[in-house]
Amino acid sequence: MVSIQQQLPAADEFPGDDRYEMLVQLSPDALYVLQNNQLVYSNVAGFRLLCADAPEDLIGLPVAKLLHPAYLAKAEARIAYMLKSGQAAPSVEQKYVRRDGHVIDVEVRSAPFMYAAKPAIQVLARDITARKAAEEALHFSEERHRLAAQEATRAKDSLHHEKIILEMIALDEPIKDILREVCLGIEWIVGQICCSISLLDADGEHIQVVAAPSLPEAYVSAMQGMAIGPQAACCGTAIYLNQPVISGDIASDPLWETLRETALAQGLRACWSVPVRAASGTVLGALDVYFTETQLPSKDDLNFVSNITHLVGVAVQKDRVERSLHESEERYRSVVNCLAEGIMVQARDGTIVACNPSAERILRVPPGSAVGSKGMNLRRMFTEDGSEILPEQLPSLVALRTGEAILNLTMGLETADGATVWVSQNVLPIRQAGVQEVSSVLVSFTDVSAVKEAQQRLQFLASHDSLTGLPNRAFLVERLAHALSLAQRQTHRIALLFLDLDRFKHVNDTIGHEAGDQLLQTVATRLSACIRETDTLARLGGDEFVVLAESFDDASYLTGLAERMLGTISEPFRLRGYEYYLGVSIGISVHPDDGEDGNTLLRCADSAMYAAKEDGRNNYRFYTQEMNARSQRRYHLEKNLRHALANDQFVLYYQAKTDLQSGRIVGAEALLRWRHPENGLVSPVDFIPVAEETGLIVPIGSWVLEQACRQAADWRARLAPHLRIAVNLSPRQFQDNSLVEAVSLALQSSGLPASALELEITENLLMGESDTLMPLFDALTGLGVGFSLDDFGTGYSSLSYLQRFPISNLKIDRSFINGIPANRDSVALTQTIIAMAKALALTVTAEGVEDAQQMRFLQEAGCGEMQGNYFSEPIAAADFERLLATGR
Repeated sequence: MVSIQQQLPAADEFPGDDRYEMLVQLSPDALYVLQNNQLVYSNVAGFRLLCADAPEDLIGLPVAKLLHPAYLAKAEARIAYMLKSGQAAPSVEQKYVRRDGHVIDVEVRSAPFMYAAKPAIQVLARDITARKAAEEALHFSEERHRLAAQEATRAKDSLHHEKIILEMIALDEPIKDILREVCLGIEWIVGQICCSISLLDADGEHIQVVAAPSLPEAYVSAMQGMAIGPQAACCGTAIYLNQPVISGDIASDPLWETLRETALAQGLRACWSVPVRAASGTVLGALDVYFTETQLPSKDDLNFVSNITHLVGVAVQKDRVERSLHESEERYRSVVNCLAEGIMVQARDGTIVACNPSAERILRVPPGSAVGSKGMNLRRMFTEDGSEILPEQLPSLVALRTGEAILNLTMGLETADGATVWVSQNVLPIRQAGVQEVSSVLVSFTDVSAVKEAQQRLQFLASHDSLTGLPNRAFLVERLAHALSLAQRQTHRIALLFLDLDRFKHVNDTIGHEAGDQLLQTVATRLSACIRETDTLARLGGDEFVVLAESFDDASYLTGLAERMLGTISEPFRLRGYEYYLGVSIGISVHPDDGEDGNTLLRCADSAMYAAKEDGRNNYRFYTQEMNARSQRRYHLEKNLRHALANDQFVLYYQAKTDLQSGRIVGAEALLRWRHPENGLVSPVDFIPVAEETGLIVPIGSWVLEQACRQAADWRARLAPHLRIAVNLSPRQFQDNSLVEAVSLALQSSGLPASALELEITENLLMGESDTLMPLFDALTGLGVGFSLDDFGTGYSSLSYLQRFPISNLKIDRSFINGIPANRDSVALTQTIIAMAKALALTVTAEGVEDAQQMRFLQEAGCGEMQGNYFSEPIAAADFERLLATGR
């Protein structure tokens, strides 16, 4: 690298000399000038290195903003040294913090010079992040090779030991000799330990030590006949619990209460035990490892011993089966017939000489038909990866040919009736006493079809949505990455269509989640019918879907697809005797015009979808750059909304409810407002839908209840003893289990009588599951609060709702009041609602009263209360208090 003094002039000519300026700007290395511990100059490579948009983003920043904190002190010392000595500092490696927050490794050379007639520091920085990563990778590789060598040695020793044990099992060596060899092999491979194997007695409650070549006799004698239990040292506890038990310090472990003194006296300080199990999982005994120092086993040692216990289980099980055969054929048959696992014995010529009922059941063959045959009439056998097992590769024939046991083999069987059965089997060669050649094989197997189906189901669920069966986000991302890879190699057109259902949350809140799930399943079926086999329809979650379209000719396919999906979703959905209508907003992004990678395409399609919603919903839009700004605005709105409650940015306004006969204020409706410190008053039209979608409406609603009740209680005590307060409730709040508790707490903490609280709900809520809603209504009316039906006449108005639910007040929607008295339909509807309410003994409140004519009409029609700007707009609490004080 050329020295800094050669790259830059060391005088004031630098800032104004175009030749030097061009040289510096074209330098591939980042060049910075520091003065008074601040950055005063950066070339193009410099601001690119730090991910700045322009030098102006960096100029003026202190060194502390550019350097990783761990390097700041040394860097400041280097600067002080250079300024004092006038000498360049040696090159050094540091970490810089880019403007996006990422940390990079750099090699830095620096020297003092005069800049603008003042001492300064020139800094040349080169990005060495890739080099550092390569060095770390090399170090990791060397360490990995060292560990691999150690593991290879252990694996070689382990395999050799297992080979010896398998040969002894195959040669029918006495079981005690086999188990002794197991212990000696473990002691040799692990080192500095003592090993023992204990088996359960016939009573299943006591143990017998059958192999302990290195344990002191006194300790072995103390263990003989010991009862198993939850605190029977490591061995008895492991057998009792059928799980490994580790005791790192015998002296302090409560499991060793009965054997502690004996163990410590023999120099044993730590122990761990692993159960020995049969193929069925039944515990047979335990393999114990003892240490002379307090310690815990390593992961490798634990895995090694756990693997060896499988061989011990096979040896013990084989020994017991063979002893049973020699003792009594009838006894053997009765035992085997009761086993849940399948057992078969097959002679050298392939003839099945024994087969228990479980084997016949698992393999779907008629009882008694297997013995004497040379096969189980299976159509085919195959491995876990689907590869067919050829006749010469059959496990039984391999065991007969090699004389070696085959353990824990999982394979699939296609039975005669076409069913597929998965089994986990062991094949053990059987030799007659004194004969080396294998005479037959013992095949034990367990039906693991349910386990395999569960595994396959889990694999499916990992990539598919459990509700609709559609591919999920993980599957879509993988498929999209594959499609983008194809697109880079060949002409392969890609587009994403991001779908969000319109009104689904409203319908879901109305009819309940169970019916909402059925609705989503129907939506998935309809959308699937719109796409080609080459397209991919995925559900991202909630009511969001994405279509990955590939290999289409032009944009007309995308518009046609979008219109088909709009059409199919617009058809009515029939659920539980009702018809529901949804819409869908669709955003479309196209590769490579809108993005080169999957995340960008998804983000662009999402922005286009939100643009479609803002343009009236139930339509589609192709992505444009302007949409990104719109998406950012909504993102910031949601982010700010999440902090608004904690930051006390919400405030309640109150609109008076006036008695139409006396003209006096009898109540008020609490209305939520959001005062953002930077954006001012945010319209409820903008933030309430976002609060509904995100679920923030629940904590916000609880705050509104608490504040409104407290304020109303204060006014009743000082100004208006009979004042009632109305609070709006969202359908989303009725899904929250704490709603009744929130209302009760607001009443208790404020001291407001329950009769003074009126909860305003909409007709849409009443369309939900009555069985779910009624307990909530009963609990709330039990507190003494009343219910008012807001916007009456605009939704699914039905007398049955008024009869079924405890509604005490109807609020006539402002759309009817606006037409009074000129519009005859509005007049007729308003009069009808008032008359109906009187017949049902309900009170009536008219919303949106704007002038004297409307007020007089309502008085003459018999309406009880009015609410609107004619009397008072929604106003702050202090202003409302003054309104109350006037006595109006």
